[in-house]
Amino acid sequence: MTYASSLLLLAGIYLAVLASPGPNFFILSQMALEGRRAEARWVVLGLTTGSIVWVMVSLAGLSALLASHPWAATAVRLLGAAYLLWYGARLLLSAFASARAPRAAVRTLPGAASRWSAYRTGLLTGLTNPKGAAFWTSAFAAVLPPGAPAWFLAATVVLVALLSLGWHLGITLVFALPALRNRYLRLERMVNGIAGGALVLLGMQRIAGR
Repeated sequence: MTYASSLLLLAGIYLAVLASPGPNFFILSQMALEGRRAEARWVVLGLTTGSIVWVMVSLAGLSALLASHPWAATAVRLLGAAYLLWYGARLLLSAFASARAPRAAVRTLPGAASRWSAYRTGLLTGLTNPKGAAFWTSAFAAVLPPGAPAWFLAATVVLVALLSLGWHLGITLVFALPALRNRYLRLERMVNGIAGGALVLLGMQRIAGR
């Protein structure tokens, strides 16, 4: 298999991983539906940074490290599960709150603290996403050609960054459409409950080790 074919294969597998619903999708779609587009873009940057970190440490041999030290793989899995449970619980609490505060005007230019908070949310989600961790330490390592040259490794990092950025920005654009937003405003508590429940279930599944 040529290096170009390997890049195409890596791109196809990574797109399949991105397309399957998971924490990234639930968090971004919920923020976009709420009209928090500026914050969502910072979350996208955080998610992309997380993907870049994962691909770089995978290229450096993290998959072999986790394979030889099961406790490290377990720690990554449990950390991701804890974060999913925490974020999902937040959404569930907002869905089942008996009284809601009036909705504030959407900020299109969030302050520095808000930008950092959104970026940190995306970064932590990307780094602890169990689906992503499983991909980088298994399928990615298996497809990566042995002894690949430096240009191929650099191209892989750039490819992953562009695919992650494009896909996640696409989610924010689609779910920010007025028709979807108007419907969401009528079903906000139910949508938050579904998204929160899905994240909690994902976290519990990861704790169970499946």
